[in-house]
Amino acid sequence: MKKYLQLYAEPETAVLDGLLDLQPWVNVVVIPACNESPEFLRPPPPCDGRSLMILVINEASSASERVSSNNLFLANEIEKKFVPLWQPIANGERGFGLKLYRDERAPRDILLVDRFSEGRKLPVKGGVGQARKIGVDLATSLVHRKRISSPWIHCTDGDVRLPETYFTCSNTREIRGSEYSTLIYPFYHCDYGGQKEVVEATRLYELSLRYYVAGMKYAHSPYAFHTIGSTMAVRASHYVKVRGFPKRAAGEDFYLLNKLAKVGSVLELEKGPECKPLEIESRRSDRVPFGTGAAVNKITALRDPVGDFRFYHPQVFKLLRRWLQAWPGIWQSGSNDLLTFLLTDEPGSDDQGCEMQALLTGLRGIGIEKALEHAFRQSKDLAQFTRQMHTWFDAFRTLKLIHALRDQHLPSISFASLEASHVFHQLLTQDSDLLAFYERITR
Repeated sequence: MKKYLQLYAEPETAVLDGLLDLQPWVNVVVIPACNESPEFLRPPPPCDGRSLMILVINEASSASERVSSNNLFLANEIEKKFVPLWQPIANGERGFGLKLYRDERAPRDILLVDRFSEGRKLPVKGGVGQARKIGVDLATSLVHRKRISSPWIHCTDGDVRLPETYFTCSNTREIRGSEYSTLIYPFYHCDYGGQKEVVEATRLYELSLRYYVAGMKYAHSPYAFHTIGSTMAVRASHYVKVRGFPKRAAGEDFYLLNKLAKVGSVLELEKGPECKPLEIESRRSDRVPFGTGAAVNKITALRDPVGDFRFYHPQVFKLLRRWLQAWPGIWQSGSNDLLTFLLTDEPGSDDQGCEMQALLTGLRGIGIEKALEHAFRQSKDLAQFTRQMHTWFDAFRTLKLIHALRDQHLPSISFASLEASHVFHQLLTQDSDLLAFYERITR
């Protein structure tokens, strides 16, 4: 952790010495805010002491005047509603874009990070990934300095309502003492009185997310979890091992979780009275180029959203499952020359043969031969071979394979075709979250 903070952390972490004199916090949550209203500054979830919100108000150097004015309004509202407590000083000058506020109506402090003023704006390519990295790096430094007692750094967004169990369910003795690298909170998107077409579009997109995770579970992939930046908590000790959030305009959550899953297990917290779901607002958004908000924009622009929106073909998850199940046989064979035979060793129809050929072509397209050679060379037994393969065939390469299958042989299908699929009904029987959501939107 010390090495990460010295070599890879954002420069804001170097000016926190003055915070060492303040009472430690129990929990921390990091929120990147761009073009948000102050409504999300509601009272924090309860915990056994004070919590800290690290709020990174950010915008890119190319942001519009509307975004800049909304960011300024949010910062001014914080200045009016909360009591200034601390600001770093160096060489007799105040600055660095950091300021700590005390919430006198709730047991919470807010560390405001100004990355929207002139001279402090983020580069266009840095985006929300850099904003999250700034906030989580600051939290990591405070954990390292023992100013935050929880090992978990919670990440969320301004469009999320946090339940009262938010901090308590992640701080049980079992979870604190575990080696999980990441916690994924249960969630659902809420109406909040939004436009009907936005709500319907969000439901379609959320169904596609839950369907994808259910398909990955069906295939027995270790990367079968949601990758939504507003629903996770990362363990500081594991966060530094993967060198933090990537500085990306979007997809930073996917790439971080892809790395965190390789250095520790990812736990999806089970929904229940002791762990209530996060409520995410259904809304359009132009904050990032892809993700939920951008998807909602595209879906609402379709002539017939329900009829025109497309889902991955269920057969891609059957082929993914078949590929993962082939690994013991490949290891036993001792040679990747048998790959074609192992993937087509069962007689079937011509269509099945075409699917296997598409699978083989997709695997070759992502470099399977070299990966197998490396895994054989580095492994002494099947368990080690499997670990090597899962490290290489990660969430990113899994998605690349699924896209190759989609483009070559199994084009995505409509909602009606998905409902008629035998595999989809298998997923419904095996995944309670998918079933509950499907029943809720089709009542």
